[in-house]
Amino acid sequence: MSFTSRYPPGAPAWFDMTVPDLRTAERFYSELLGWEFDLGPYALAGVAGRRVAALTETWNEETGPPDRPCWTTYLATDDVGATLHDATAAGGTVLTQRRDVPGFGSMAVVREPAGTVVALWEGDGLTGSEGFGMLGGHVWAEVTSPDTEVTAEFLVRTFGYRPERFPGFDFVTLYVGGTAVCGVYGGAERVNEGPGAWLPYFAVASADVAADRAARSGGRVLRAPADSPYGRWTMLADPFGAHFAASEPEPRPH
Repeated sequence: MSFTSRYPPGAPAWFDMTVPDLRTAERFYSELLGWEFDLGPYALAGVAGRRVAALTETWNEETGPPDRPCWTTYLATDDVGATLHDATAAGGTVLTQRRDVPGFGSMAVVREPAGTVVALWEGDGLTGSEGFGMLGGHVWAEVTSPDTEVTAEFLVRTFGYRPERFPGFDFVTLYVGGTAVCGVYGGAERVNEGPGAWLPYFAVASADVAADRAARSGGRVLRAPADSPYGRWTMLADPFGAHFAASEPEPRPH
């Protein structure tokens, strides 16, 4: 999957997270992924001058800080209002109505019938992550669901994906225009349960180095580095318990 200026509807386009200590989070992800942050309260993370994600300490005053921070995945849409209508018709619950972010775009948050939470992003000044596939940028995202059939059906009805169940695993790959953009995973070990339950994958030069560095920087290794058909990867937790994966680029044929 490769994008130049705009993500197709349904593709994971942006990632952010609310944390209890912004400076600790910035230090951890800077050391691990090479991110550089601006000084805003919504701290944009950049790689080689390209915006890839964001961290913030600002939370909803009614609910307070999250019990365990988690990465929020934003799926691209050309029309937040229309997608909210489709999500509601598919059985979803709107948690945050359309909210315009001047100079960046518009967002909303929904909960699907199986309980996982996902955000929507209609980009304007920021169409989405500008570092897809780069070291430090995202390369994949999947949601761990207690019911893959329910979650996949909701996402298909909302975004029009073509679903494909992976033989022998409780996993559904979702395609847009012939390209796999995200997945729904049953997950026997449930290592990514909790609010949201979306797991972003960020590109690293070495999964082994990333795992070692995460452990030395206050994080944890949830799954030791291992090879896969899509490249060597590891699942990690940051100092606050937020889960994410670090993945090496796919091996290229010589």
